Amino acid sequence: MKVAFVVPWYGEGIMGGAETLAKTTAENLRRRGIEVEILTTCSKQFMSDWTNDYEEGLYDVDEVPVRRFRVDPRNTKLFDKINLRLMNSLPISPDDEGHFIKNMINSSTLNKFIARHASQYVFFFIPYMFGTTYFGSQICPERSFLIPCLHDESYAYLHIFRQMFEAVRGVLFLSEPEMELAMSLYSLDKERCWVVGAGIDTEINSNEFRFRRKFGVDEDFILYVGRKDSTKNTPLLIDFFSRYIELGHKKLKLVLNGPGNVSVPDRCRKNIIDLTPVSGQEKYDGFAAAVATCQPSIHESFSIIIMESWVCGTPVLVHGNCAVTKYHCTRSNGGLYFQDFDEFAACVDFLIENTDARRRMGENGREYVRENFAWEKVMQKYLWILHSFINGLGPFNMTRRTTLSITKNID
Repeated sequence: MKVAFVVPWYGEGIMGGAETLAKTTAENLRRRGIEVEILTTCSKQFMSDWTNDYEEGLYDVDEVPVRRFRVDPRNTKLFDKINLRLMNSLPISPDDEGHFIKNMINSSTLNKFIARHASQYVFFFIPYMFGTTYFGSQICPERSFLIPCLHDESYAYLHIFRQMFEAVRGVLFLSEPEMELAMSLYSLDKERCWVVGAGIDTEINSNEFRFRRKFGVDEDFILYVGRKDSTKNTPLLIDFFSRYIELGHKKLKLVLNGPGNVSVPDRCRKNIIDLTPVSGQEKYDGFAAAVATCQPSIHESFSIIIMESWVCGTPVLVHGNCAVTKYHCTRSNGGLYFQDFDEFAACVDFLIENTDARRRMGENGREYVRENFAWEKVMQKYLWILHSFINGLGPFNMTRRTTLSITKNID
């Protein structure tokens, strides 16, 4: 039996956390002998109007078969109108919910493929709010699992997604707060819900001096990695950092690494270094060189960024209104959190002035990742789910509902 990850887009250079998660999980399952394929569209990224950037067909991406299907045409104007209301947390009608998901990224040919070959696959749909997930998971819900990457946002409250969550065979969460949110929003059978986490490479080698030489950064700096836009709270970070510099901390820098554009005030432009997005080794070297990695987003279901920062021995600074990143910080003792500017400034002061405490927090974070999210730990859980599904064990046996836990290590 094959495993299929169904994701809106897939390939090299994709920055999204859900897409990265799908790619690395598929590759690691394949290394462990599981026959894995990717089912995706011919589009490359989220945009106002979907386009077919690839030719339809079968590809090989890092030794994983990838089947690409054409994107359906849609009413962009109607979608943008409804989406704008949702982005501003305004109510929409049931009819608008239908129009929204119909005009989200969809592929009729992808759905036909799922329908024709359903008996050959176990399907993992990721993330929750796209048409590829909503319509695809309805074709054979008894063989469909969600990896929702859920966080507290207006989309999560739509009735259409409640129906989807409640219909599928199982839901795999990346963190405990994510599962708690889903339980509060939907009527979910706990036997069909598991916290599996996300796999992280714990053998990263990083060199702070290599980063400083390449990019000419000699001073202490706070690092931000990710999309530079309002959905990630980057403007708030820039505002708080600018105010902090105005208090007299003239030597500290803020290094931004990621796609997108944000407005930088003239008064602190020389203190903000906006890199052309770098990844791989240069990204890891940046983590190692930073005083701390700041993740200001309040909409996270896991945050690969803070995990990678910890593996590189660097503490993190997160927003206190994000249940997930705050949970990771308090559970690991690997970072600090803030809710307003005064708390932000106090946290940065502490991190700069307390080198030993900063080092201990980084070490705590590294150990937390190794204990919970090393690939062997996460793969054990996926393999258990697949084994149990195929053999009709536990909650997968619809006539014998036995509660089994996968939060413990599997021998």
